[in-house]
Amino acid sequence: MINRFRVLALIAIAISTQACLVLGLDRFYDEPSITFDERLLGNWRNADDNVTVTVERSDWRSYRIQYVHPTETGALTGYLFKQGSAIYLDLVAVRGKDFGSFVVPAHMLVRITYGTDPREITAAPLSFDWFAKAPADQPVAASLRPLKGGRDQI
Repeated sequence: MINRFRVLALIAIAISTQACLVLGLDRFYDEPSITFDERLLGNWRNADDNVTVTVERSDWRSYRIQYVHPTETGALTGYLFKQGSAIYLDLVAVRGKDFGSFVVPAHMLVRITYGTDPREITAAPLSFDWFAKAPADQPVAASLRPLKGGRDQI
């Protein structure tokens, strides 16, 4: 059985709990670090959250991710990229759409890991805690270094 549930769970988390996730106004990747992996492509359904997700190939090594959630539907653009040995997915609202004057298309960062079974993929959104302690734990690429505000917000 292909374990795509974890990728779907990540996208369900991203859709339903954006306030708890780290968002950025700019992309987290640079063009040389972009990669593409066919294993992310597919259709999934998470019965627990009643979410369906379709991940397709899009323009220039990107993914088009369409989701249907009980409270909303939408489309995201994803860019898979490598920083050292780690793999991340930068998710942002589909480009070219006008969402209105007060809506800023923010980027969300997700870490992707592959299991020992080549069909197993784990996706986890990066939290404020991860960004707060990552520089102390390991060298972090410039695109992933957090900036702290006056009240220690990241």
